[in-house]
Formats: sequence, C-alpha cells, structure tokens
Amino acid sequence: MSEIDAINERLQRGDERFAEVTEALSRITTHLQSQDATMADVVGKLDKIVDGTDAIVTMWNGGVKTVRFFCRLAEAWTFLLKKVFIPVVLPFAGMWTLIRIVHHEALPEWVNAGIKLILAIL
Repeated sequence: MSEIDAINERLQRGDERFAEVTEALSRITTHLQSQDATMADVVGKLDKIVDGTDAIVTMWNGGVKTVRFFCRLAEAWTFLLKKVFIPVVLPFAGMWTLIRIVHHEALPEWVNAGIKLILAIL
C-alpha cells in the first residue's frame, strides 16, 4: 500500500465519520425542532390557562368587593340603629308624641301607622 492510498483511505474514513456526525447533528436538529413545536403548543395552552385564571381572579376580586360593601353596609345600619336611632331619634319622637298628646293635638297619620307597626311587631 502506497502512501497516497493510505492518505485516501484515511480521508475516506474521515468523510465517513463526518457523515456520521452530520447525520447525528441533523437528528439532533430535528429533535430540537420537534421540541420547539411542542414548547410552542405548551405555551399556547399556558396562555389559555393564564387567561382563565385571570378571569377567575377578577371575578373573585369582584365578589370580595361586593361582600366588603355589604358588610360595611350592615355595619353602618347597625351603627345607625344602636348609636343614632334608638338612643336619639326614638326618645325625641316619644317626647314629641307625648307633648302632642298632652296638648290634645292630633297625631299625624304616619305616626299612627308607625305606632301600629311597632305594636304589631312586639
């Protein structure tokens, strides 16, 4: 075997190895491209999940705000009844009614209706 034949044989083995490496790289490239496609599909699904979650969070926040509003409304009503109406308005209304009765004046119709309502509840 001559030196040129040895060089050609080594070149041929190098070409074969290069072809193997090129084929392996093309398989890796194909695999990575399929992974990219899969990841793009996953990202699309995640975007849908994020949109759905945002809608739920928005709805939940709206519900929380509604509950907070009605709780504050109930606290305000309780405050008005316990701190304003019962200790202030009722005594003045009672005194006004008693003064009208003592002076033999007629009570307005709405006062009569209110008294009847209170007596009906009690």
